[in-house]
Amino acid sequence: CGSQEVVAVLQESIRLLLETPVHEEVESIVWSSGTPLAPVVAGRQGKPATLTVVNPRYQGRVSSLDPSSSLKISNLSWEDAGPYEAQVSLRTPHVTRQCYKLRVYRRLSEPRVTVNLEISGHEFCHMSLTCSVENAGMDVTYSWMHSWEGGTNIVQEGPVLNMSWRPGDSALSYICRASNPASNVSSRLFHAGLFCADPGSLSEKASSSFCVLVKVLLLLLLLGTLTVGLRCQVSKKRTSGQQKATEEEEDAWPQQLGRDCRP
Repeated sequence: CGSQEVVAVLQESIRLLLETPVHEEVESIVWSSGTPLAPVVAGRQGKPATLTVVNPRYQGRVSSLDPSSSLKISNLSWEDAGPYEAQVSLRTPHVTRQCYKLRVYRRLSEPRVTVNLEISGHEFCHMSLTCSVENAGMDVTYSWMHSWEGGTNIVQEGPVLNMSWRPGDSALSYICRASNPASNVSSRLFHAGLFCADPGSLSEKASSSFCVLVKVLLLLLLLGTLTVGLRCQVSKKRTSGQQKATEEEEDAWPQQLGRDCRP
């Protein structure tokens, strides 16, 4: 039978909606996915239908939704993706089949933008922006949008956006959007002008950072020198004190010996 495509999110739930003839009563339904999954026996006299899970992999994750007996699968895994079939037996008697193709995707996290910057001699800033999503999986598409006061518009499809900018040009802001069949997410607003500044300004910033680094290193060196000097002085005082105590003991020893040897 013709398959209905159903898109679901990993570790979430999905419903396989079942359509049954309006004026006919359902006797039983057999859900399967390659092998029998769960037969459903229709209830009698207003009682709910009874579902029995026969595939251990779905145990505790499958339920039947009254009154249509649609199938709900919870806590989806990658292994749950694939074909499903519902074989519906009517009391006429008549048998119908409904087929599904379940596709499972991960819900995307916020895209990350990586910047590769190059300043040319003509004061042009060449920038390459790369958009990526961690653990993206399959069927992910990327698009770059230009953000302005009136809204946004797509400027390029694909994960990489190459652009050139020079001082005096209007500041440009971009957003990367990542999409798969189950979700779509956008990055934070990226202001190109903050990275693509005046080359002279960039040089001054680099020089200032270098000066700060040198000052910090000199301060650490001075502190190290002072520490070593203090340790040497303490060590000398200890050595001098020990020598003085030894000399006093040596001078006192003959006097003590003389007193001990008196008749």
